[in-house]
Amino acid sequence: MTLLRAAARTLLASYFVASGFKSVRHPELLVPAAEPVTDKLVPFVKKYAPASVAGYVPEDAQTLVRVNGAAQLLGGLALATGKGRRLGAVVLATSLIPSTLAKHPYWTRTDPVEKAEDRSHFLKNISLLGGVLLAARDTEGRPGLVYLAAKGGESLARDTRRTTQKLGRRAGVTSGALSKGVGSLTEAAGDLAENVGKGTSQLADGALASGAALVGAAVASSRKARKQASKQFKQAQVAAAKQLKEAREVAAQQAAVAKKEGAKRAKVAEKERAKRDAVAAKERAKRDAVAEKRNRQQIKKAAAKAEKVNKNIHRGEN
Repeated sequence: MTLLRAAARTLLASYFVASGFKSVRHPELLVPAAEPVTDKLVPFVKKYAPASVAGYVPEDAQTLVRVNGAAQLLGGLALATGKGRRLGAVVLATSLIPSTLAKHPYWTRTDPVEKAEDRSHFLKNISLLGGVLLAARDTEGRPGLVYLAAKGGESLARDTRRTTQKLGRRAGVTSGALSKGVGSLTEAAGDLAENVGKGTSQLADGALASGAALVGAAVASSRKARKQASKQFKQAQVAAAKQLKEAREVAAQQAAVAKKEGAKRAKVAEKERAKRDAVAAKERAKRDAVAEKRNRQQIKKAAAKAEKVNKNIHRGEN
């Protein structure tokens, strides 16, 4: 790790260490801002998370603030010291999202000054999110997993080509040796034919024909091996491209489904909120009507009492 990288990571981690320490030590200061987010996040996590995980999710906003602060503190220390820096950066990115939504929801502000201030802090946190994502991707110049996978594929293709070439050369060598052997056999047959006579010339012709057949079979076998290896390599390339295409299609479908589900849940939440607001308004109107009726009765009683007192005064009884 170079000095520049160490300084940059320390500066980037300083905000998270300070913020995490504050959240762990004084979580009650952030509870009012965190409750709107935790009230929506906790039921969502408990609904979709596995049962073994959902049972450990706390429902108290103060505990959740403290957990998020501890994650920022540990992630910041990991990023600053370089021990588990990439995992720490991922933890910081994950913890920054709910804290940003809880602290700086500028879209809910009505005061222009507060809205502008929250928007500035929101953009600052977005910039920090980009910084920690870059830190999570930084491999300090060493090859990453994607690069190693690509190089592995190139190495496999290169080894396949080399193996095919070796098979071709070996087949060529075998064909040459057979040709030499057949030539020697032909020469021996010729000598024998000269010594023995016309009857043995037919034997030499048969040996020559057999040698030519063996050479042709060896050459055909080497060509077949090269063609088969090339065909297998092309099939592997086609299968890999097909799998990549299918993976991209599945990812696109999952993203579309997730987007659709998010819009659906947002719409349902909006309806529930409108329903709660309508019920609350109805309850307030009912309470106001009861209070107004009570006030009218009290005023009526007071007027009747005052009238009675006036009558008694006129009669001379009071």
